[in-house]
Amino acid sequence: MQTMTSLPGDLERLVSELAAIEADADALVAGLDDEQFNWSPAPAAWSIAQCLDHLNNANTLYLARVRPAIEQARARGLRRRAPLAMSWWGRRFVRSLEPPVRLKMRAPRAIVPARRKRKAEVWPEFVRIHGHIRGLVGGSADVDLNRARMKNPFFALVPMRAGTALRVIVAHDRRHLWQARRVRESEGFPRS
Repeated sequence: MQTMTSLPGDLERLVSELAAIEADADALVAGLDDEQFNWSPAPAAWSIAQCLDHLNNANTLYLARVRPAIEQARARGLRRRAPLAMSWWGRRFVRSLEPPVRLKMRAPRAIVPARRKRKAEVWPEFVRIHGHIRGLVGGSADVDLNRARMKNPFFALVPMRAGTALRVIVAHDRRHLWQARRVRESEGFPRS
């Protein structure tokens, strides 16, 4: 198994994108109290807390599918042969998640965020989950992530490449951090 210091370029970029997301999220929530963290610009709009709680929920479900797919591929001897590649459907799905949001989607019930949560609950969980994602990417450089397959946690009939699932996580994170940033920049946001 390769270490994070010897990652192939595509996986190194993925780890860098995850680090950038974490830095962006950290800057976004820095200095916020629970009132600001849970404020939303409209009754049906999500707060910063809900955006991050939603990411925690979604990333937990994706990790629960990606990790076993990678372990099974390793056990089957599916060694890395090429950089991450996505199918036409995978590219389209990832592109649909990237900000700025062009298409609003209803969150599946399993990942709908709680209405209100403390920053001390949500933020450390975000950091912890991202650590697991980075560790998974760093520990999977020896596996063919294009042939490691899993069921999509929300569309069970659609098989997904493990590499595509990792790209989905990154795009989905960026989408909801963009949304959370718009909350913080909204007129009426409670300033300290």
